[in-house]
Amino acid sequence: MASGRPRALHGLEVALGHGVRKQSPRIEFPENRCARCWLGIVICLSCSRVEETKLGPAAADESSTTAALEAATGRVRDGERDAPYPLDPLGRSLAGTELRCPEVDARDFVGLRLEFVPPARVIEPFRERLVEFEQLVTATALQFYGRAPSKVRVSASYDCRSVKGRSGRLSEHALGNAIDVAGFEFLPSTEWPAVATPLPGAFEVRVDRHWRAKGDPAIERHARFLAELTRELVARRTFRTLLGPAEPDHSDHFHFDMAPSPYVNL
Repeated sequence: MASGRPRALHGLEVALGHGVRKQSPRIEFPENRCARCWLGIVICLSCSRVEETKLGPAAADESSTTAALEAATGRVRDGERDAPYPLDPLGRSLAGTELRCPEVDARDFVGLRLEFVPPARVIEPFRERLVEFEQLVTATALQFYGRAPSKVRVSASYDCRSVKGRSGRLSEHALGNAIDVAGFEFLPSTEWPAVATPLPGAFEVRVDRHWRAKGDPAIERHARFLAELTRELVARRTFRTLLGPAEPDHSDHFHFDMAPSPYVNL
């Protein structure tokens, strides 16, 4: 499903502000056939799990979901580090005014189960995280709407830049190790959804409009969907960093990445 050619920017210099942006040595990820096999097994198991999901009323306990997210905010989950990740040894600090981004093999990921729009340009290890993300989005959407979304709205993926407000630190986006998600699009249902109060028409769920929103039942259902999805992502450690509207400059999207130090602020 991955497409596009690796960026070949070795040796390229581009004027940037008062300094010069240079491309550092390329980071390679050797093909791991065993890992790909396990990935296929995970996908198959997930399909079985999704098919078995009960399509009852969207009655998630909002108070317990909110409490779980608040309990996870701003701390390393359970005081533990996740399993080693290929980019963990890579330094993120930048010296002076010079922005140096390593050349990474970031490729377009259009999605296996859902369509990522536009495609998310990421490295192979992070692509595996997006496959798990797709599975959780699908399972959660089945619970709340009786069907999966057709599209995941991507607002950012690979981008050679520093962390906003921290010019001395390289962004995970610069490593193809992050994604920003603005929301989800649902097509009209082709059959009557098996939920208590179906929404058969097309609709969108957006972070900027529906995160912890109050209003009519449909709006509050969208809010519960987003809350339950992020709760599951935190509980399953799909990503290490999960940021949302509680974080400055994240009012309209979720940011997910695999930086070495886990942090949650939704």
